[in-house]
Amino acid sequence: MWCPMICHLNYTIDKEYYKKYFFDNYDKGDWHRRGDKVLKIWWKMFGIDEIVKPITYDLGIENLNIKPRFSYQLPNTILKRHIDEDRIVAINLNLLDEKPEIILEGKTFSYENALIDVGTKIHSVIAKDKPRLVLKYAIRNNWEDIYDILDKKGLIDHAKTYLDNPNYGLYESKFIAGDEQHIYD
Repeated sequence: MWCPMICHLNYTIDKEYYKKYFFDNYDKGDWHRRGDKVLKIWWKMFGIDEIVKPITYDLGIENLNIKPRFSYQLPNTILKRHIDEDRIVAINLNLLDEKPEIILEGKTFSYENALIDVGTKIHSVIAKDKPRLVLKYAIRNNWEDIYDILDKKGLIDHAKTYLDNPNYGLYESKFIAGDEQHIYD
């Protein structure tokens, strides 16, 4: 049975504040690198733990193995099909007006803020005619623990998630043999 690997969140972020912070400090980031290869469509800014601390505590994830970053993708670009390294789970918080889209196992999901299993599911990311900017928490804890924390805080939007897939409660995060070829750091 196919189950989603995305849960919509009942969480609102001060988009203007964090968007302004990103653009005011843009020079502290860099293009995504994979070994010697530089991906000049995807800009990342790390070292933002203090600035996002209020969000970290709101989400209840302060005791997890997290690495927050701003992730900016140029317009009209595609991050090819991949699986994030280290089996990470992501919390993506949209900072622009247009909702970002992610393609998970061939199905396109639009979201404002979401919990996404990017560490076991093949996915790609599209930025259409506008850029994409998210505050991404890369979390190196298991899906179930993160889901439970967010659910206990009332942050999982069950109604919206149900619309994407009525079987979401059955989801188990499992790495499928053979998918190693899609891991992208």
